Amino acid sequence: MQATLPLVAEDDLLTTGEAARLAGVHRSTVDRWIRLGLLPIASRLPSGHARVRRQDVLELIKRERDAED
Repeated sequence: MQATLPLVAEDDLLTTGEAARLAGVHRSTVDRWIRLGLLPIASRLPSGHARVRRQDVLELIKRERDAED
């Protein structure tokens, strides 16, 4: 049987804590972004912990900064 490749490289997936550090915000802010649909969940572990895409975080940061200008 042939293994399937993941759609996103594991290096591109971040925990909510890593996403918060990248964005310079508290982890609860990242949780709120997810809850509001501003930051999509790329995958969820069996434990329930979410993973988000690095690129999605970077795009959200850019949108937030552009909105401030």
